Parts: sequence; structure tokens; C-alpha cells
Amino acid sequence: MGTRILEFRFGLVDLEGVIFNPGILYRREFGRFLERRYHISAKEALRSYQADEPLPLEAKFARLLAEHGHPPEEAARAVAAFRAVVATSRPVVSEGARELLEILAARGTHLSALSETESRIAEGKLEEAGLRGVFRQVIGTEMASREREQIVRCAEVMGLPLETFAGQGVVLTGNPDDLAAAGALGFYAIAVAHVSPEDVLKAHGAHEVYRHVAHLSLLLRQH
Repeated sequence: MGTRILEFRFGLVDLEGVIFNPGILYRREFGRFLERRYHISAKEALRSYQADEPLPLEAKFARLLAEHGHPPEEAARAVAAFRAVVATSRPVVSEGARELLEILAARGTHLSALSETESRIAEGKLEEAGLRGVFRQVIGTEMASREREQIVRCAEVMGLPLETFAGQGVVLTGNPDDLAAAGALGFYAIAVAHVSPEDVLKAHGAHEVYRHVAHLSLLLRQH
């Protein structure tokens, strides 16, 4: 399998879903979060997380909360609160992510980071990881909400018509909603299945899907 990622002038990168390893962060924070917020023991929560590893995050929460008597609608609230906690946690850089970014930057790709947090938080994490320099801009939630709005905002910052920007851009993400938005806007979309299952990412329009960002990085080293 080949990749087209080097063909594009602009790269829009999902910071939390691709560059920072959400799997490690989720496992690290899952038990703590449920113990603090729902008084479910961290040990039980971690066992449940590992047993339900293939399931989407929402399903993990729904199953465990239901076992403790919480209504189905509580799962969505719990997931939103949990993601907010993870978004402000100390970052863990995914294996292969640093190398991927360096390859793209060396090829002259204009990289933009899309973040689930405010720009100042995202930039702080990138500084801590030694990666701020590879991104020319960081689009946080105070600039535009996620998915379509952040992608459109990138085009505005670049001063390009959206159609032109999309034709020269690739979106690299682990977020199914990013994929749907990218496809609707005309971008080439590459997905990394750090959290969401590969079949879900394909169903949302990914042109390429990799189980881990390290697999894409390895593929580029062979070019």
C-alpha cells in the first residue's frame, strides 16, 4: 500500500488524535476519572477498559456506567468531561509522530495543527514536546470549533479560497467527524486508528487508514 501524503502542499493535523497518543492517555486517566466523578474504583474501571478495548470510547463508558445504575444519557456527558480532562493532561507523543512531522516539514509541507483545546494550551503541549517549530499555525477552539469550522479557518488564515486550499491539502486525523468534514470540503483524508476502529474511519470517508501513525512514518521512510 502506498500513500499520497507527500503530494500535498498543506497538511492539517489532528493534534490530540494523531500526534499525542490518546490510547496511553485514555488508559492512564480512565480509572482516575471514574473514581473521582462516579466513585467507581479505578482498578475496576481499568479492567473494564481493557476488556472492552476494541469498543469506541462512548461504548466503554455506556457499558460501565450502566452496570453502576446510571442512565444511558449519562455516557455522553461522561465522555465530554473525560475528553476535557485528557485534553489538559501532560502529552505523550505517539511513536513515529515526531519523525512523520519532520519528514513532512523537510519536504516543505505547510503544517497546521487542529486542536480540541484552546491554542495556548495546544501550543504549550507542543513546546513541551519540542514540536512547536514544525507547525506554522495552531488552530484552537477559541478560533473555531472542531471539524469543519477549524478546517475552514485554516484556509482563511492562509488567505486562500477554500476550494483551492482543499485541492492542495490533506487532513490527517483520528476523528471520524473530521473525516466527514474533510470529505465534504474536498480534502484528501488520511486516518489513524489510535482510538476509533478502522472500519468506522473508512465509513466516514478516509482515503487511507493506518492502525498507528508509526506505520505511516515507516512507509514514508521507504520513499
